Amino acid sequence: MSRHSEEQPLRDNIEPPELLDGDDPYANVDINRLPDWWRDAVVEFREHDLPPYQPPRLVDGTLVPPLADELETAYGVEIQLMGLDVAHGDAWEIQVDGDVVATVDRERTSDGYTRYEMTSERFIKIVEGKVRTSPNSSSLGDRG
Repeated sequence: MSRHSEEQPLRDNIEPPELLDGDDPYANVDINRLPDWWRDAVVEFREHDLPPYQPPRLVDGTLVPPLADELETAYGVEIQLMGLDVAHGDAWEIQVDGDVVATVDRERTSDGYTRYEMTSERFIKIVEGKVRTSPNSSSLGDRG
């Protein structure tokens, strides 16, 4: 299993695009050119007459789904952010391969997206910390 390239940081290409500004951010966008997870969400929101889909973000503006995808690919793990039986205001779990590695507060912003109260740098460190301490870490190479 290989680590992500140091020349291409994980944060590349995961910033919110300018198209997310405005009342109808997808008016001039061919949604078929969006990643599958994003296109599917846009379609589902439209089918249910919901406000336009806005991907969840971390406090520094980083989009969560592509960051999680990149980490999953880089380290061969499954990452989930989830809340089970939570009430409004409760923290959600960050799970790596089914193990809870941290919790994170979240809120729904007035712009209509979920913001997790954590930076991308911290999120990456949490996932990398789990990878380093996993029983299979000897096969993962230098994580320096």
